[in-house]
Amino acid sequence: MTRIRTMILASFWILSAGCANTSVYVLDQAELIRVKVNQNITAKYDGWLLSDRAVDRVMNAKIKGVNLE
Repeated sequence: MTRIRTMILASFWILSAGCANTSVYVLDQAELIRVKVNQNITAKYDGWLLSDRAVDRVMNAKIKGVNLE
């Protein structure tokens, strides 16, 4: 029983701490468009087009040591 109570309290603490600085943004369907090579599109909003390659490189980037002062 104590183990379960500890797990519940730990889960609650983790969820509470995680929500303190987290924002949730809901995207409009028009904000996310799947495109293929040589496909022409008309964007409803200004913004950026990131290729799958660019997203993959960003998501898999390795963090290098930075001298923070």
